[in-house]
Amino acid sequence: MELMLVLIILTLTIGMVIPRIGAGWKRMEDREFLQEVTQTLKRARLQAMNSGEISVFRIRGSEKLYGLEVPPSQPIPENVDLFADHLEQDPATGDHVILFFPDGSITGSDLEIIFDRQRTFRISIHPLFGTVRLSRAGSP
Repeated sequence: MELMLVLIILTLTIGMVIPRIGAGWKRMEDREFLQEVTQTLKRARLQAMNSGEISVFRIRGSEKLYGLEVPPSQPIPENVDLFADHLEQDPATGDHVILFFPDGSITGSDLEIIFDRQRTFRISIHPLFGTVRLSRAGSP
């Protein structure tokens, strides 16, 4: 009888802990994606300033990819919706682009990233200085 009681308590405890571990793991993956996008944007700015040539950050929404290369190769997770206003479109590839110029300025706008249609983050890019800042926004 005592063994049955211990097994029931253990089963209930595991049943309550496992979902929390899974949710924590998912949020860790979301944070990694945010950091990767932010670092890629910063790398594009530095690349433009160091090379003296325009650097292009690309988003290919139809394939859920982003990156600095043509075609972009970094995946956007399935649970992510990415929004931006006033992005230029590359006529050759159809990619939406943010252009980083050698003086540090950009064309484009801030990016809004929504995870699971619940948690919203904003990546702000200063139009003159090209500095990149990540912040948490309210729920949509």
